[in-house]
Amino acid sequence: MRFKKTAKNTSEKAEKPSKPTKKSSGKAAAGMAAKSVIGLEIGPASIRMVQIAGKGSGRVQLEKYAVEPLPQNVVSSSEIVNFDTLVSHLQQCYDKLKTNCKSTNVGLPVSMVTIEDNLLYSETGAEMSLQEFVEAEVVRVGALDEMNYDWHTFSANSKEQNVLMVATKTDNVNQFTDLLDEVGLNASNVDVDLFAMFNAFAYMDMMQGGELANERIALFDIGDVSLKALIVESGKILYRHEAAFGLDQMIHLIQRNYQVTESEALEMISGRRQRPADYKTEVSDYFNMQIAQEVQRALQFFMTTRSDDSAVQQIFLSGSACVPDSGLAEVVRISTNTTTQHIAPITLAENKVKGGGDLARDADSLTTAFGLALRGLY
Repeated sequence: MRFKKTAKNTSEKAEKPSKPTKKSSGKAAAGMAAKSVIGLEIGPASIRMVQIAGKGSGRVQLEKYAVEPLPQNVVSSSEIVNFDTLVSHLQQCYDKLKTNCKSTNVGLPVSMVTIEDNLLYSETGAEMSLQEFVEAEVVRVGALDEMNYDWHTFSANSKEQNVLMVATKTDNVNQFTDLLDEVGLNASNVDVDLFAMFNAFAYMDMMQGGELANERIALFDIGDVSLKALIVESGKILYRHEAAFGLDQMIHLIQRNYQVTESEALEMISGRRQRPADYKTEVSDYFNMQIAQEVQRALQFFMTTRSDDSAVQQIFLSGSACVPDSGLAEVVRISTNTTTQHIAPITLAENKVKGGGDLARDADSLTTAFGLALRGLY
């Protein structure tokens, strides 16, 4: 979504609503311009930047990426606690890119955003325009002149449109755009991290031939501190879920078992530090089972919201807590009895980054930043 300013809000924006959920078809990708854009994810533990360029015919080139760890209590959940310190670390992350690109897409945490889907609007006999209909929903969240919002429509049937609306306080948007201004970057789009995750997996599907377009699939991004899930079918988000579970649980597990520092725990996870003999059973297998339980729980929650009994056909896993070669996908497959793949969508882009070993280690953690960058190429 591209959050727009509200002035009464805008005859002008109504003409070009954004289309966040159309990406699964892959058709828009064919019109990518040959330009460069940065996707920026700001989380409680790290800042991640991914710079990509459109190559035409749906192709994307990974130009550069950078990861900058954050001290504690700079970002807490969805709240920026220490703005000045965050600016300093954002500058350091951008300096690591060594780029002249300024165009940046940043994602708001989903907890900052109100999302309303399955709103039905009918033009036949309607007393208000589509924009007025959306604004009537926005005012349920806050005063219209204090909100930024956007929407997308689907055809529910010949007479009705299904409307997806997102809204957030203008102060939330301004906080992130001000942050970029401090570093000399331009906020091309302010999106939602959940939709960025969708963008990344939609790109994956496009690159693999679009075979998943009509399947009911579950997407899981297990990040530093939270797990985000989407159930998607035919380009539409059917269900979304977020849980407080992520890489930090694995770090704490290692620290409890082996009395090591956080940085030493991270080195064990990445394989840069020798792992104890019982690491697989005490850490890796145990943590994979925890992920499988969280995945199973999200799928069960989804099924309670549905009147049909159609199950999810495939599961895709990514995120910083998904450790390569740990057997995670197989554990989830057995637990859910559903075909499961562990995939980092960024690895499907043409890679111009030097140091392939680093990308192999970091790829899973870059899914949201990659999805945000993709937003700027459509």
